[in-house]
Amino acid sequence: MMKKLFIASALCSVFMFCFTSCQVNWFDKQYTVPWWVIVIPSVIIMTCSLLLAGKHITSKEYVCSECGERFYPKFLPAMFSVHLNDARVFKCPHCGKKGFCNPVRDHTQS
Repeated sequence: MMKKLFIASALCSVFMFCFTSCQVNWFDKQYTVPWWVIVIPSVIIMTCSLLLAGKHITSKEYVCSECGERFYPKFLPAMFSVHLNDARVFKCPHCGKKGFCNPVRDHTQS
């Protein structure tokens, strides 16, 4: 888990610092933008996105593909979970197997 977090933060840092002190043309004037004008909003946007994604994912109930048990994922694994469409990779708290788990869908009729 820490390896994914380190790789993601390193890639984001490299990406953000590539734009340090860039030149901005605004109509007929040219301005030099300092690095923090780009880095600080980028970090805030990334942090908010991860927090909102984790909150959204943990609000859903998932079904283990191995044992069929239902569970709610923990927050930190949910933030960085690998996904394919709606299925996400989680470790089942019941059987301990790691694999793609599908969200539970309610098919109630009105």
